[in-house]
Amino acid sequence: MSVVHVPSRPTFETPITRLFGIDYPIIQGAMAWLSEGELVAAVSNEGGLGVLGASIMSVDEFEVQVVRAKQLTDRPFAVNFPLVLGEYSAHLEMALSHGVKIIFMSAGSPKVLTPRIKEAGALCVHVVPNLKLAQSAIKHGVDAIVLESVEAGGHVSIDGASAITNIPHVARGIEVPLIAAGGIVDGYGMAAAMCLGADGIQMGTRFLATKESNAPAIYQKLLLEAGEGDVPVFSKKYHPSRALRSPFVEQVLALEAADRPVEEVRTLVGRGRAKKAAHEGNLQEGVFYAGTGAALVKDVLSVKELFDQLLAEYQEATGRAGGFLKAARPTESDAETTRARGGK
Repeated sequence: MSVVHVPSRPTFETPITRLFGIDYPIIQGAMAWLSEGELVAAVSNEGGLGVLGASIMSVDEFEVQVVRAKQLTDRPFAVNFPLVLGEYSAHLEMALSHGVKIIFMSAGSPKVLTPRIKEAGALCVHVVPNLKLAQSAIKHGVDAIVLESVEAGGHVSIDGASAITNIPHVARGIEVPLIAAGGIVDGYGMAAAMCLGADGIQMGTRFLATKESNAPAIYQKLLLEAGEGDVPVFSKKYHPSRALRSPFVEQVLALEAADRPVEEVRTLVGRGRAKKAAHEGNLQEGVFYAGTGAALVKDVLSVKELFDQLLAEYQEATGRAGGFLKAARPTESDAETTRARGGK
């Protein structure tokens, strides 16, 4: 499809824009060592919601990013804690002390931090792969759900559903605002997700290919050159993850193809490979996480240019869908009314 650029951006009002106090229902997904202050602030400045990813950073390391984001934007931004990787109480207190009011949590039970988040008057959002876990998170008091379908990058639920069935299934089963994630990299995907029942969307992969991203050149090169089948799920029996093909990912896939013991895969995977990719650009040893939408990413834009493009594509997609509606044929009663009014 051709991109139609419009002179002005559309106006949105959804449960997500109201909840977060943002202009557009576009959330930048937290990415380990990649969603840092500059990118997060740029997204928030454009009217979306930037999200800092804590990953396995120390409190002091993470505070540098929180402070940097606050220096660069006066708009709302959020932080994300992947609970399976550690204990984040001190990180949370630090973020709250800097006035952060939106907390995302993933890969763990939200009941760990939700009471403190609510006590502080902050909003709590949880990332889940399905309806069952969404409903469980809601019972613990979360304010919104991010539904991460199987197309997502990073750690994935390999038995999860694709977005086209997952989004409507969850949307119909919960009462809180829903953010769709996984495979969305443009305004067409955004329109599809919201037509399926989402109140907003979360993108990670597409924001890697922006000028404000700290992703090294090799990361962006792999992303721009990715084609169909170049973002496989690996480590399926240990810690299922989706990433761009690289020498390391091929090594893991080879072990799995040979049906090697899971402990051998665990030992090879180890820890710290996301940082090797994001901060060192280490092609041989790093894991370059991305979602299936990578094959649609073909250029590096500024965050402003990306927002303009996303919103233009969204308008084109919704206009195209509306254009398929055919005007109803006149009924007999319509014809009688017309005659009574002196028409033919």
